Amino acid sequence: AEAEAAVELAREDVEAARTQAELRDRALIRQQDLLERGVGSAATVETAELAAASAHQAVLSRRQALAQAEAQLDQAGTALERRRIALAEAERVLAETELRAEFAGVLADVTVVQGRLVNRNEQVATLIDAQALEVSFRVSTAQYARLLDEDGRLPRADVTVVLDVLGVDVTAPARLTRESGAVEEGQSGRLLFAELLETRGFRAGDFVTVRLQEPELQGVAILPATALDAESRLLVLGEEDRLEEVQVTLLRRQGDNVIIRAPPHLEGVEVVSARSPSLGAGIRVNPLRPAQDGAEAPAEPDTIALDPERRARLIAFVEGNGFIPTDVKERMLRQLREDEVPLRMVNRLESRMGG
Repeated sequence: AEAEAAVELAREDVEAARTQAELRDRALIRQQDLLERGVGSAATVETAELAAASAHQAVLSRRQALAQAEAQLDQAGTALERRRIALAEAERVLAETELRAEFAGVLADVTVVQGRLVNRNEQVATLIDAQALEVSFRVSTAQYARLLDEDGRLPRADVTVVLDVLGVDVTAPARLTRESGAVEEGQSGRLLFAELLETRGFRAGDFVTVRLQEPELQGVAILPATALDAESRLLVLGEEDRLEEVQVTLLRRQGDNVIIRAPPHLEGVEVVSARSPSLGAGIRVNPLRPAQDGAEAPAEPDTIALDPERRARLIAFVEGNGFIPTDVKERMLRQLREDEVPLRMVNRLESRMGG
């Protein structure tokens, strides 16, 4: 803009110089005419000639200034075009540098700050899709073998994922999807992966419990683990209340219980639920059956009633805890305001409160 204005002013200056030169030329002609009539002088004519020559010299000087202004305008246009080319190049580089993920998510492990330069192949963050989570868990080789179908493939079995949040279980269905291709050094068993079908309340990195359903077993019995010795033998009640020792096949250990397969002739017999060193084959005993001894301890209630002070203390602790997901917190507060509150949740909250 400045170069264009300078050119315009230079052109006007040239026009003014030419006008001045024309005036000087007319003055020279008038003096020459007067000299011819004999009323002028040679000195006056000479002065007019010098003035006219000076005016023409001024016109030439103004034309040179106009030429310089036009050259500066061309240089400014060239510089502007270079800037436009540089801008287009920067926009192209930016378009090639800008990364857009194929999904929306949450950034984690962000390592960049405003104003810092980013190096090539530098990882600046981790993008997590909160709607596409999977859980990884390890099973033993024997458990893995029991999960395989007839073709030796891992079925897409249904899985239940449980997250324990201060005594409140957040449960989500999942589906078994894949397994690790190799066993890592120092590890054993098989690493399996299950895709969560519902992700509400779950976050990447949660430690959860996975419940996987095995194929159904036929012709088995579930007994307390204390009924079985190290050699997979049971003590059963025979004739005249004498103990007999029988060999069974141990199939599974499930919590505090064992799943066994016994010979068919043992169907319906009574088994000693807890072995001790004083018991053995051939010993006559006086059996104590759960339905007869009446010594069973009453079952612990699942829910309890809270006094107002205890209830208010628990509600205040849950409301002030920033680590509990919002939906889980709403469910816990709703349960705490009911007349009967789950005992497990109360015990877990009070253990976190230190009371």
